[in-house]
Amino acid sequence: MKRFFENSIQKRKARKSTKQGKLKYGVLSKIWNSIRNIKIQTRLMVSFIILSSFPLLITGYFAYEKSSSAIKSKISSYSLQLINQVGKNIDDQLARLVNDSISIEFSELVQYAMINHESMTEWEKLQLYNEMYGNFTKNFSYLNFVSDVLIINNKHYEILVYGDMNNKLKINREYIEFLFQKSIPFKGVPVWTAVTEDEITSISISGTREKEGIFLSRAIRGVHGDRDSLLLINIRAKLFEDIYKHMDMGTGADIFVVNSEGVVMSSINPDITFSEQYEDKELIQRVTQSRNKGGEVFDLDLHGEQYMVAMYPIDHADWYVVSTIPYSYLNHEPNTVGWYIFLLAIICFFLAMILSLIISKTISAPLSKLIISMNDVQKGKLDATVTDDSHDEVAEVTKNYNAMLIELKNLIEEVKNKEIQKRKAEFKALQAQINPHFLSNTLNTIRSMAIKQKVDNIADIITSLIKLLRVCIMKGDELIFIHEEIEYIKSYLKIQEYKYYNNVDVHFDIDEEILQYKIPRFLCQPIVENAIIHGIGLSKTGRVIVIKGYREEHDVKISVLDNGAGIPPEKINIILNDDSNKSRLSGIGIKNVEERIKMLFGDNYGIHIESEIDLFTNVEITIPMIKDEGEEC
Repeated sequence: MKRFFENSIQKRKARKSTKQGKLKYGVLSKIWNSIRNIKIQTRLMVSFIILSSFPLLITGYFAYEKSSSAIKSKISSYSLQLINQVGKNIDDQLARLVNDSISIEFSELVQYAMINHESMTEWEKLQLYNEMYGNFTKNFSYLNFVSDVLIINNKHYEILVYGDMNNKLKINREYIEFLFQKSIPFKGVPVWTAVTEDEITSISISGTREKEGIFLSRAIRGVHGDRDSLLLINIRAKLFEDIYKHMDMGTGADIFVVNSEGVVMSSINPDITFSEQYEDKELIQRVTQSRNKGGEVFDLDLHGEQYMVAMYPIDHADWYVVSTIPYSYLNHEPNTVGWYIFLLAIICFFLAMILSLIISKTISAPLSKLIISMNDVQKGKLDATVTDDSHDEVAEVTKNYNAMLIELKNLIEEVKNKEIQKRKAEFKALQAQINPHFLSNTLNTIRSMAIKQKVDNIADIITSLIKLLRVCIMKGDELIFIHEEIEYIKSYLKIQEYKYYNNVDVHFDIDEEILQYKIPRFLCQPIVENAIIHGIGLSKTGRVIVIKGYREEHDVKISVLDNGAGIPPEKINIILNDDSNKSRLSGIGIKNVEERIKMLFGDNYGIHIESEIDLFTNVEITIPMIKDEGEEC
C-alpha cells in the first residue's frame, strides 16, 4: 500500500512537471512567433537601439550615481574639515579668554581691589580702575573684542576691572542672581551665557552699545577664600562671527554655534536668532548626543528639505559648531552632470536610430528585392534576376538565387522540349495507327481462313502479328509487366523465324523475380530487332541471340546479346544519338529508347552498348524496380 501511494505521488509530480514544461514551451513559442511576425528591419532596428542605448543608460546611471556619491563624499569631507577648523579657531579664542580670566583672577591689582574696594574713596577707586585698565590693555591684545570685565562679590557689589567708566555696563539684578546660581556650582569652571539687551543695559567699548554679547562667568575666591564671587567678562558676539563670516559653504548654507541646550551662541544668518533656542530640536538632539570628538557629518530633514549637517564639539565650552548645506545645492552639480549624460544619451539614441536604420536597410533592402523577384517568379516571370554587387551573405544568397533561377529556366525549357518531342512521337504513333481495330479484325478473318484451309504456318504468323498489334493499340498505361514485354518479344521473334527460315536461335534467361516488375512498352523490341537486322543479318555464322533479365540491388537489367558482326567503337555514340535507326514495327529507335528511359527515370538509367568486331554486341538496359505505375521499390 505504501509503495502504491509513493508511485501515485511520483506520477502526479511527473504529470505536473510535464504540464509545466508544456506551458513554458507554449509561452516561449508564443513569444517566438510574436517576434517572427515583426519585420526584419523593425527587429534589427529595435535590437540595435536596445543594445546600444541600454548599456549607455546603465553606464550613465552608474556614472551619475558615482559622481553624485563622489561629490557628496568630497563635500562631506570638506565640510567636516572646514567646521573642524572653525571649531578649533573658536576653541583657541575661548582658551585664551579662559586663560586670561585666570590671569585676571590672580592679578595683584584685582586681589587688592576685592579686599579694599568697598573702603576706598571715589578718587582711589578711579585711580585703581585706571591702573587696572592700563595694565590689562597692555597685556591682553584680544581686548578689542571685550567690552567689560567685572568682579561681583557675594554681596553683589560690582568692581569694574576693565571697560568704559562713562558708559558702564549695567546688569539686571535678577540676571546677576541667575549668573550666580549658574556659575557657583561649577567652582571656577567657565560658564558661557548668551545675553541680550533684555538682561543688560549696554554692551560695548565706545559709547555705541551692541544689543547682544556673550558672558564668560567664573566663580572666583572672595575675601574669605571661598568661591562665592564672580569674574564676569563681556565678549562681543562678533568675535566668533568674524572667524567664519567669509566662509562660503554654498547657496542656502548656514554656519552657527549652539550650546548643549540648543541656545544659539553665534550666527551670521538673521533667521537664526542669537540667544534663542534653535528651532529644530532633532538637529540639536543629534548634535548633542554625538560622541565623536573629531566631528561628524549626517543627513537631516530641515524645514521639509534634505540637508547635509556637519558638526564639531568645542572643548573649552559646551558648544558645537554646526553647518547645514541643502541638498538642492549639493545636487546642483550632479544634476548638471546628469543632464549632460541625458543629453548625450538622447544624441546617442538618435545616432543609434540612424545607424540601425542604415544597417537594417543594408539587410532588408536586398531581401525585399529577393521577395519581389520571388513574387515575379511565382507569376511566371523567370527573367526576374536580382542585381547585388556587394560581398556579404545576402549577396551570396542573391547570387545562388540567380543561378537557381537560370537553372530553373533551363530545366523548364528542357521539359518543354521533351514534352514537344513526346507529343511529336505520340502524333507519329497515332498516324501509324490507321484504323487498327479494322486491321485486327481483318487479320483474324485471314487467320480463320488459314486454319480452315489447314495452312498452319500462316495461322501462326497471323496469330503472332495479332498479339503485336494488340500491344501497339493498347491504351492507358505506359508501363506493362516484364512478362508481357517478354511475350510480345516472343511473338515478334515468331514472325522473324519464318522470315529467316528458323536460322535465328533465341535463348531467354529471365529471372522469375523480375517478371512482377514493370517496364515501359516497346523498350526491348527495338533492341531485339536491331540485333536481328543489323547484327545477325550481317553475320555469316550461326545466328544466336541471348535475352537475359535479372535484378541488381534496386535496379532491373535486361541485356540483348548477339554474335553478329559487331559495332565499331566510333559508331556506338552515333547509334545512341541517331534518330534514323528506327524499329520497323514500333517506329522507335535506340536513341528514342535512351531518351525515354532518362526522361522517365533520370540520368542514372539508360542503355549501355558493348561490342567487339566479328564477335558480339551486347546492349544492356538499366531501369529501376517498379511494381505499380511510377512507384519505385
